Amino acid sequence: MQPPSESSVCHLYNCELQVRVSDLNYGNHLSNDTILSYFHEIRVQWLSHNQLSEQDVGGCGLIMTGANIEYLKQGNLHQKLTLSLSVSDVGKARFNLLYKLKDQQKGHLVAIGETRMGCFDYQRQKPARMPQRLLSLLLSETN
Repeated sequence: MQPPSESSVCHLYNCELQVRVSDLNYGNHLSNDTILSYFHEIRVQWLSHNQLSEQDVGGCGLIMTGANIEYLKQGNLHQKLTLSLSVSDVGKARFNLLYKLKDQQKGHLVAIGETRMGCFDYQRQKPARMPQRLLSLLLSETN
């Protein structure tokens, strides 16, 4: 996964998660599908924090068009993690969300990832132009 240049990345949101027993796989470490679920969790938290949802970001919904995850370290039961969300490559109808999953105690990255998101009109079943409210949040959010 090729990271975007720092100048094109805008930080959006952080949250904290603790690895639960249901998040583990047969190898007794954080499962790959759970990491994608964590990405979904922070995305929904950030939207909710801004009084939006994946179904309504100001006149249309969001659809994921692709995802990449790079697994860097194993996650273990009860490990406390900080998940950060950033955005890059904001266009007229699409943008990329970037994720970093970091161990709170040791400071190392557990995983990084990206989801490619598009604005989508679910009633018409077609792509939609990004609502101004979402565009403003993506370009100006700094907390």
